Amino acid sequence: MKKFLYLLPIVALLLGVTSCSDDKDDDVIKHTVTVKTILPTEVTAADVQSIAITATNTATNEASVANTDGSGTATFSLTPGTYNFVASGTSTKFNLNGVKTGVEVFANAEVSIDLIATVGSSIIFKEVYFSGVKDFYFQDQFYELYNNTDEVQYLDGIILGVVDFGLAPQTWTKDQPSVWMTDGKYTGNAYPLTSHVQCFPGNGTDYPLQPRTSVVIAANPINHSARVLAEGDEKSPVDLSNAGWQLYTDNAMPADTKIDGIPAMQFLWKTWGREMMPATDGQPIILARLKDGKKPVDYVAEASSLATIPGGTNQCLIIPSDCILDAIDIVAADPACRQYKRIEAKDDAGVAWFTGDDGVSNGDYSGKSLRRKVAGFTAAGKAILKDTNNSSNDFIIGGSTPTPGVIPTVAD
Repeated sequence: MKKFLYLLPIVALLLGVTSCSDDKDDDVIKHTVTVKTILPTEVTAADVQSIAITATNTATNEASVANTDGSGTATFSLTPGTYNFVASGTSTKFNLNGVKTGVEVFANAEVSIDLIATVGSSIIFKEVYFSGVKDFYFQDQFYELYNNTDEVQYLDGIILGVVDFGLAPQTWTKDQPSVWMTDGKYTGNAYPLTSHVQCFPGNGTDYPLQPRTSVVIAANPINHSARVLAEGDEKSPVDLSNAGWQLYTDNAMPADTKIDGIPAMQFLWKTWGREMMPATDGQPIILARLKDGKKPVDYVAEASSLATIPGGTNQCLIIPSDCILDAIDIVAADPACRQYKRIEAKDDAGVAWFTGDDGVSNGDYSGKSLRRKVAGFTAAGKAILKDTNNSSNDFIIGGSTPTPGVIPTVAD
């Protein structure tokens, strides 16, 4: 009997805690937000296959997803705050993407998103790796391109570039918008490229890439996993001795290793540094090809190909936005950095990032790459990589172990 009496206060306390918790949940303020998607002129409602909208709280990074109905509308119940909305879907012929950022939700609201119709590119990034490993070893970076079609494509003239963060002068944190952009678009409709910019040489048909195959571009085409380690060093996860191309810079520091028999990319421009080096915790990258057969070396010689960062002195090589073949808006894992895009929605409606071993922290020196997902396979068993122009959906978020030159045989 005494044991039962002793237990009564404890049971009552537990019931009280549960009741209070339920009451607290009931008191949470939420607002109804109706999001309407606006189709581009080349797409009708009957063409739409599916559209999903993601609402992300910019302060907490909490995300909610809702599918649109037959009228292209989705409804959310959201706590007060500032939100970014990303719409991504498909029609019978196009990828459909759209973004609306910085929407304040402090009452019921209606939001509209203009969708952009795009088609997948023929040559795309299959995998990129530049996070490096401890202790500050980043000479093992690589970029792997994939021919995502059933026809021969050509690498000639394709530009590989790192997009400038667009940070205001004397500002070093990336949790802010790019000074190059207004309302999610670049001034002058051109991407500013920083660090080193390189391209494939050739006259148009000199360097074929066979259907459903890839090519690896290595900063240093050696077996990095075999390097001698000092105390505190970690083993690199990659052997790049079989790379198809190399990014060689004469005065790189630490020195690049030029390997005979492996063709070198063509140097175009540098804003700073002694080699091509995206930020090891994440930075957007692009593939581009100039219009009308113009050669990159001729374009760089034109004064109009350069622009000075607003409020600063550094000059960047600018590439017209309609020349983009593929782009990945790679950001730091820090949620504060994810809210500011540096790739236009038409080229990448989402963002991608790699993390540390804890799955949360920034992924610099984590030894992780970003790999594109496999959507399926052709009748001949060749991989079809996912390309919806939304890296949040197309890539394995958080990163994975690098696999240069290896095409997955299982869909993701």
